[in-house]
Amino acid sequence: MNPYLWLLSIGHLIVDLGQGVLPILTPLLAQNFHLSYFQIGTITLAFTFSSAIIQPVFGVLSDRYSMPWLMPLGLFLSGFGLALTGIIHSYGLLLLVILLSGIGVAGYHPEGSKVAHYVSEEGKAGVSMAVFSVGGNLGIGLGPMLGMFVLSFNGLGSIHGVMIPGLLGALLFMFFHPKIKKILAQHSLQQKKSTAQTAAGGNRLGSFTFLMLYVTIRSWIHAGLIYFIPFYFPGFKGIAEPEYLVSTFLLAGALGTVLGGPFADRFGGRSGLLVSMIISLMAIYPFVHLSGTWLPVLAFIVGASLISTFSTTVVFGQSLFPENIGLASGLLLGFGVGMGSIGVTLLGAVADRMGLPFVMNVISLLPVLGIILAFTLPDVRAGGTVAKAGKALQQQA
Repeated sequence: MNPYLWLLSIGHLIVDLGQGVLPILTPLLAQNFHLSYFQIGTITLAFTFSSAIIQPVFGVLSDRYSMPWLMPLGLFLSGFGLALTGIIHSYGLLLLVILLSGIGVAGYHPEGSKVAHYVSEEGKAGVSMAVFSVGGNLGIGLGPMLGMFVLSFNGLGSIHGVMIPGLLGALLFMFFHPKIKKILAQHSLQQKKSTAQTAAGGNRLGSFTFLMLYVTIRSWIHAGLIYFIPFYFPGFKGIAEPEYLVSTFLLAGALGTVLGGPFADRFGGRSGLLVSMIISLMAIYPFVHLSGTWLPVLAFIVGASLISTFSTTVVFGQSLFPENIGLASGLLLGFGVGMGSIGVTLLGAVADRMGLPFVMNVISLLPVLGIILAFTLPDVRAGGTVAKAGKALQQQA
């Protein structure tokens, strides 16, 4: 395993810490700035917009220009923006520094996933992307712990401590910057040659569209469970403290990411997507309706199966568009998070009208759509070459 993969995974962990810190930080910000619920929601929307939805923009820039400096800059900004929340004195500036932190997150991902793709061994693209992706999963999971630790000293007065991991990460990436720049330069020349092997025929855009729809369904299920578990289980299942179910669900996702990459390398990306949704379909319904000791077990199975395709979908998209790896990565990483937020909003509106149990039943059936979408995709091996991807698309056409 290339050592640069572990470096990229550590960077991914650091840059995604902010996504876990912000929910812990928000109550203090609300108290300090006397915010309404709408203003609190706007903070979350600002971070989601800048960290996820604009990722494709950085992806386009990454494809057109070699910008390895985006990784150390992104690492620094992700923590620096949150650190500034302790010294600003207006709501407008608060939104600005939250946007700044999100931009740092958005800048790291496309360039980092592109380098991870370049340094992966032949036939092990799924494993490589899994190593890269699990860093982000761990970062989101460790973020709340970092936030609670830093805030325990002096509340917002000690929030500047959250920038320390980002600063150290930025310095580490600056040290390796010349070597990473060399890797990008070498593979840029190889990419121009290999792109010519891509099939001229084949509905690549159509396949990518169905892949994006698959990611949307997965994000709606994932985000819906995370946000609605704390409301559904106390209100309708009599479980007073359901937080352990959310933690189990998220931690299982990290394990699923590690397992999903090798599975896709061996059996193909489409097989990985199918198995993920089939297991999710079989596990979510009983998870919603049962109680007792089976709940954490089912939460673990759902989390592991659902997020097992996180790295697989990125590699799948990169195989479909090898000449636009940064854009494909930005769309699948950023768009997925953004769609999750939109999904929670829509499902919340349905819950207001039809009730939360109805929405939980809807979520339990959404994997059916995921299975249908997986069947529409070409059978491209996650670790396959560009030529194999083109051949598979020609056969499908």
